[in-house]
Amino acid sequence: MAQLIAFIISMAGLGLVLYLLFNKRQKPWNEMNETEQKKKKILIASGTTVFLAGLLASLFLGKKK
Repeated sequence: MAQLIAFIISMAGLGLVLYLLFNKRQKPWNEMNETEQKKKKILIASGTTVFLAGLLASLFLGKKK
């Protein structure tokens, strides 16, 4: 059960990152000001971190002793 929850959280992080990268209603990178670029970098990095943490958690929770 815990492995499933970790996998779902991981997929939510991946969904966030993909949404931020491929959203149609966003400004191009060169039209964003510096604060918008910084905010987007932080959101992408945090989404990627959540994805990797969830993936690792689901892998390690699935291991049997």
